[in-house]
Amino acid sequence: MEPTVAAQPVKMSVVKSIQSQAKALNTIDPMQPFDDMMPLKDMIGNANFVGLGEASHGSSEIFTMKFRIVKFLVTEMGFTNFGIEEDWGNGLKLNEYIHTGKGNPREFLKLLYPADEILAMVEWMKDYNADPAHDKKIQFIGLDLKTLDPDVFNKVIDYVKLYHPEILTEVEESYKGLPAAAVSLMEYMRLTAEKKKKFNANATKVVKLLENKTEQRSNEIVASELVWVKGTAKAIENFTTMMIPSDYAQIATLHDQYLADHAEWAQQVLGGKTMVWGHNIHVAKGVIDKEMYPKVAGQFLKERYGDQYMVIGTATTKGKFTAFSEGKLATDAIQQNENSSNYKLGEVPYEMFMLDVRNLKDEAKEWAQREQPFFDGIAQIIPDRTQYFTASLSEQFDILFHIRETSPSQFSESS
Repeated sequence: MEPTVAAQPVKMSVVKSIQSQAKALNTIDPMQPFDDMMPLKDMIGNANFVGLGEASHGSSEIFTMKFRIVKFLVTEMGFTNFGIEEDWGNGLKLNEYIHTGKGNPREFLKLLYPADEILAMVEWMKDYNADPAHDKKIQFIGLDLKTLDPDVFNKVIDYVKLYHPEILTEVEESYKGLPAAAVSLMEYMRLTAEKKKKFNANATKVVKLLENKTEQRSNEIVASELVWVKGTAKAIENFTTMMIPSDYAQIATLHDQYLADHAEWAQQVLGGKTMVWGHNIHVAKGVIDKEMYPKVAGQFLKERYGDQYMVIGTATTKGKFTAFSEGKLATDAIQQNENSSNYKLGEVPYEMFMLDVRNLKDEAKEWAQREQPFFDGIAQIIPDRTQYFTASLSEQFDILFHIRETSPSQFSESS
């Protein structure tokens, strides 16, 4: 009798292996039914924080798909805190806008974010909050601290003037000179070390002055306003702390630590579940760009929350994206790199799909663990600079959304 030969498993190509485990997506349109998105529910499970990465700050289809994910997280999974890589002061104005309709949201979005695709999402948030059927409203938080506009300081001062006049003089005295200095990052960096330390001590003093202040629960509106005022005083203190080191790596690390802190603040004081929207590089579980960002917000959140922090990365293979060239909006082409994970994802026959990176098997698992070039579209067009960083997809992301071809985000004229 012939000895039986154990059947060898047939090795699949990486592309076939990815395809067999990918969930094809029908559309990027947030207004379409969510049938194709339903597997995302199990992928996210009971996580309280979801990082929403973007391959560039200017890809139309990625912004629109992220809007679709946000709508899914809000309507299907009960997420209500929306934190974005946008300055704290703009976050305050955008939060007011989605609750009251006051102001022009395009003016409250800076750099590459006043895009039509993001405006459409902000408008949807306003409509969602206006619906009385939605008890738990969306809260908009600017996680970033690139600058502090004067309204940030007025948020604290105006509140103190109304409800705690006994500390008004001290608060005004403590903030003296700081609003003018904090408007420009470059100007602030030129201040003497003594001046920076003095501003920091004064900002800390305001946080302490507000610490013991409480409002009667009977006045819910005033009590919830105090929560935002205390958060704002803390954000001001964070800005002044971040700007003390003269070493870039320390400033960059504090910058990302505060992105994480502000997301955590939202969770602790507003309750509910929190979305953290930013560049792939900021929300990833580890460091992708070692030179610019030695420790990132996603890493801080992962360390603090473990599996309660889930990262959705986004990827694209070809097309163009919006970026700045000499201070003006321009478009940059996505460089092609045949050794990149983006190129391999682009070979999968689906135009767009999602992938549960944590639960990949076989060839796709091995491929996702490998350190390989990964596309990163930065905000500035720098000729001859590579657009790729070495990254292991499974080390950086839990879930990946891929759209093969993307185009630049749109900026229609302000109305």
